[in-house]
Amino acid sequence: MKTELKLPYFSVIIPVYRDTERLRLCLDKFSIMENSCFEFEVVVVNNDPENPNLGLDPTIYNYHLKEVYEPCPGSYAARNKGISEAKGKILGFTDSDCLPSDDWLQVAFDHFSNEKKYETGVLTGPVPLFFKDAKALSDAEVYEKYTGFTTEAYAKEGHAITANWFSNASTIREFGGFKADLKSNGDSELSGRISKKYKIIHSPKLIVHHPSRYYTKELVSKYKRLIGGTYSRRFVGKNLAFLKHILDFGFRRYRFWLNRSRTVTVEESLALLRVCNAINFGVFMEYFSLVKGGDTKR
Repeated sequence: MKTELKLPYFSVIIPVYRDTERLRLCLDKFSIMENSCFEFEVVVVNNDPENPNLGLDPTIYNYHLKEVYEPCPGSYAARNKGISEAKGKILGFTDSDCLPSDDWLQVAFDHFSNEKKYETGVLTGPVPLFFKDAKALSDAEVYEKYTGFTTEAYAKEGHAITANWFSNASTIREFGGFKADLKSNGDSELSGRISKKYKIIHSPKLIVHHPSRYYTKELVSKYKRLIGGTYSRRFVGKNLAFLKHILDFGFRRYRFWLNRSRTVTVEESLALLRVCNAINFGVFMEYFSLVKGGDTKR
C-alpha cells in the first residue's frame, strides 16, 4: 500500500455532500485505473457541516487518498478547498456520484504530457448517463435520456463541466479558482474565463459515466439550483429581466416537449410533459423566493 506521495502528476478533487455510498464506488474505480508511469492522489472534500468526518480508510486503497473538510456550503467552495490542498501538476475534477472510465487518467496523461505548447485551459470529454433499469425508465430518466450532457457542444462554446475536467494547476490558480459563493454554474463561469486565454479541448476518449436522476424532484432541485446560479451571476437587482428569463426558460421546456413528442412513444411524451410541468412550477416558485431575498439552493 502507498502511504506517501511525493510528486503526484494528478490531484483528483471530489467534493461530497451526504453521498458516501456512491463516493465509495467512485473511489474504487481509481484502484483499477490504467497507470503506466505517473503518480496520483485523490482529494475528497467533505462539504457536510453536520458531519465533519466521513471516516474514509485510506489504507484500503492502492493510491494516496486524502480527506479534507470544508464547512462553507457549496460544491465550488469545496473544490476550492481541494485546490488549496492539492499537490499535483494537473488537477482533475469529478463528482462523488460519477464513475470515470478505467483509462480516464491515462487519457489525460497522454494529452498533457504530449502537449508541445501550453494552450489547454480545460480538457473535458463525454459524460454518458446510466440508468437503474434501462428497460423501465422513470419519468426523470426519460427526460434525462433526451437532455443529457452535451459536453462537446459545450466545449465549442468555451465551457466545461466539473464532472469531467482536467486543467494545469497553474491555470486554475491563475484564474483564482471557482467563485465560492455560487451554488451552481460555477464551472461554466470559470471555464468561460479560462477560454478567453486558453483552449477548452474535448476528447472523445476522456469518459466519465454519470447516473441519471431517478426522481422528478431531483430534476426540479437541479433546475432550481441552476436558476439560482444564473440569478446570482446575472440578475441580482434586475427582477424584470429575471422574470423574462424565467418565462423564456418555461417556454423552452414546453417547446422541447412539443418537438420531442413527435418522435417518441405516447408514454414517453406524457412522461416528458409531467417532468416539464414539475420543473416549470418549481422554477417559478424559485423565482419568487429569490426576488424576495431567499438563498440560492445548494
